Amino acid sequence: MNAVSYFAQLVSVEAARRLASLPASRFVREGAGPIERPSEATGDEARAHVVERWQGDLCGMLNAMTRDELVEVAGRLVLDGEGKAGELRARLWAKGADLERAGAELPPGVQPRPVVLGGHLVVQGAPRGMYPPSEVWPRAVPDARFGEPPSDEPDSVDELLVAADRAIGVRLGQRGRDKGAWGNRAATLLGVIERGMDEPDWRGDVEIKTVPVEREASGLWRVVEDPAIAMLAEGGAIAKLQRTLWLARADVDDDDATIVSWYLLEWDATVARLARRYLHDRPKGPAGTDQRGLYLHRRFFADAGMLATLNGVS
Repeated sequence: MNAVSYFAQLVSVEAARRLASLPASRFVREGAGPIERPSEATGDEARAHVVERWQGDLCGMLNAMTRDELVEVAGRLVLDGEGKAGELRARLWAKGADLERAGAELPPGVQPRPVVLGGHLVVQGAPRGMYPPSEVWPRAVPDARFGEPPSDEPDSVDELLVAADRAIGVRLGQRGRDKGAWGNRAATLLGVIERGMDEPDWRGDVEIKTVPVEREASGLWRVVEDPAIAMLAEGGAIAKLQRTLWLARADVDDDDATIVSWYLLEWDATVARLARRYLHDRPKGPAGTDQRGLYLHRRFFADAGMLATLNGVS
């Protein structure tokens, strides 16, 4: 049984029309666009459109539903309708997964359990690159430690990762008005020399990027901003993503920040597909600027496995 097809029959006609009318986002899996003249659609037509759009994406359908719509479906399934929207989405996903399993035991990769981040269901892709081990999941905020940057630039990727290990827990200091200050300080901790060139930071081979993360009340980590990759006019974004050392950076007390972990991700067919989906341009610079930068949407880090290196594989 397909859970989206089943749930679509449980929503009201008004809810089905609203869902069918939602515009498509370039950052989600391909699916049907909004239905034309939704107010004129019959219940069957609207529900069929909902199924066409989200048939293989139960998380996407539940994330698109309002809390009232979630409560309505939970009631028809005789499920607890109390709690926040994120809790209801998790409850309904579990019910839908149950229906699709039909009592069978499935490997975790066939039906990965989503986590709730920002009230929405997020499927964490399996890690695709190297990352440091952890004794607990989700990772804890690391204890503060003194910086120990290498005296010389690392001679190999292995040495670069040793330096990244030593950077975990180092406080970066207050950023001030310079938005790039924390990234520059992190690169210094790794012993990487700033060359001011468009090629990747470490010897033209590894790009070093910080990505801002924060912990939710549940203890799970989420990415809070889309990191900038390159200026649109300069190009070079794809070159910088061929091998990237992502440093997860979290705010701590007194406007300070620290490195929580690292993730070395190398380009392959999957990363290429995700980059094409999630790279986007927008203004970069002071208000009124006509400069544009290329940014990587935060969903990239769920699909590409970095979130799983912070929260544990679900």
